[in-house]
Amino acid sequence: MLEQSIEEVRKLIFVSFSEEEKLSIDNIIRLWSLELQWMEPEEASIIVDKLIESGWLKQEESQVSPTINVKEIHPDLGWQPMLRLLLSPPTFNFESNTIDVEKIEIKSEIVVEIKESKQTESTRNYPPDRSEHNIPNLIRYIANKSKIENREVVRRAQRKRRSLGAVTLWMALALVAREQGLDMVEVSSLIEPV
Repeated sequence: MLEQSIEEVRKLIFVSFSEEEKLSIDNIIRLWSLELQWMEPEEASIIVDKLIESGWLKQEESQVSPTINVKEIHPDLGWQPMLRLLLSPPTFNFESNTIDVEKIEIKSEIVVEIKESKQTESTRNYPPDRSEHNIPNLIRYIANKSKIENREVVRRAQRKRRSLGAVTLWMALALVAREQGLDMVEVSSLIEPV
């Protein structure tokens, strides 16, 4: 459980700060809650406070930055942070660059578990998407051809998914590619190679 908590915190920090050294607290809350839709804004605010309190993030005025250089971690496709692990993160020990096991708090996780089980239940009703494993290649292709960053490609695709409803990520990425004027024959061959 401790290693899983540490890994969740590291993934969250890597994903959030992979392109920026510092973010304003408002921007990080907006990123987690509105752009990536991982949590409610209130939950994001609490998690930022907990990560500052436990030493993972350092605060300078209204800006936060990671305490340490987090090794490059590429979360699995579709990864979402587990809120129950982030609401009580392990304490980071500055002197030894280690995690202090004794200071971990255990809190009630009922609300978060119910929310997560509803998400899991709804995804079980659908068959796995055969094109899902090609999404990283598609993101790289769109970013390279349109000269925009990977993160921006994903952000635009997520915005399309929110506005269109039940749309797969690869379809939203195809719409972003079309919007950028890319060759759709090449895009479709990346989605599901023959």
